[in-house]
Amino acid sequence: MHTPEQLDTIRRLNDAARQFPGTASIANVTMGFHALPDADRLAALAAIVGFTDFDCDNDPYGEHDFGAIYQLAGSRWTQHRPNDEYAISETVFWKIDYYDPSLTFGSEAPWDEQQTKRVLTIMLAGEY
Repeated sequence: MHTPEQLDTIRRLNDAARQFPGTASIANVTMGFHALPDADRLAALAAIVGFTDFDCDNDPYGEHDFGAIYQLAGSRWTQHRPNDEYAISETVFWKIDYYDPSLTFGSEAPWDEQQTKRVLTIMLAGEY
């Protein structure tokens, strides 16, 4: 269990990793996500970068390390899951994992920037 200060730092670092992929984190996308049309990839990435819809279901530990975004039938992307399942044409997951500086093992101290590299993975839900 993390202290409140450690958790605040983890959350802040994860928000930066999501908001600045490739700079504050190593960004990794799956083949399925990469195969989306350019406009959809860019719109999905914008929805991930701007993601704020954290709740007890998708963020039970308060680390801001996971989320889902949805493409609606009209091609618009949203972070809010629609009530009508048939309104969703695509679901994309994003996840942040913590590794040691060599990217060999999990980080022992995800609150410590010197001991932790963050990897942001973006994938289609169907690839999970």
